[in-house]
Amino acid sequence: MAARILDGKAIAKALRQEVAARVATSIQHCGRPPGLDVVLVGDDPGSVVYTRNKEKAAAEVGIRGRLHRLVAQASEAELLELLRGLNADPSTDGLLVQLPLPGQISPERAIDAISPGKDVDGLHPVNAGLLVAGRPGLVPCTPRGCLRLLRETGVELRGAHAVVVGRSQMTCSWRPSAGPV
Repeated sequence: MAARILDGKAIAKALRQEVAARVATSIQHCGRPPGLDVVLVGDDPGSVVYTRNKEKAAAEVGIRGRLHRLVAQASEAELLELLRGLNADPSTDGLLVQLPLPGQISPERAIDAISPGKDVDGLHPVNAGLLVAGRPGLVPCTPRGCLRLLRETGVELRGAHAVVVGRSQMTCSWRPSAGPV
């Protein structure tokens, strides 16, 4: 089988247009844009770039994106307090904590502190459990985006073998039977 390069730029552009239209409808219905809050602890260079790109992408489609930065020395208690406040904030529809976290903060405790209904990464044990069980729920964006790219470029998945390079909670917990993408 020959290698094939999949160009996702056109698909990404179409997806952004779809999301912008859905956001506009949501604003008409709810009277405000959806709100995405991202928490960054420390100054990991990759995380800084990634969170900046999330803010930019949210703004491009009309989502209210807000970045909350804590210093690398912040305590776990400080992070958990911020998360409690964001969970209680009605303008926060989606919430994520950017990983990795500094050593003094347990990623599991941070993820567990996010309300499952606001957990846009799908890492909370409730959401991950639904996914693993093949029940309806949030499908994390990375595997969902990969599947959309494969589907829209005509790649046949039945009978295929796949290799996942890297390891994260999201890549290890997702499986194709978890629902439509």
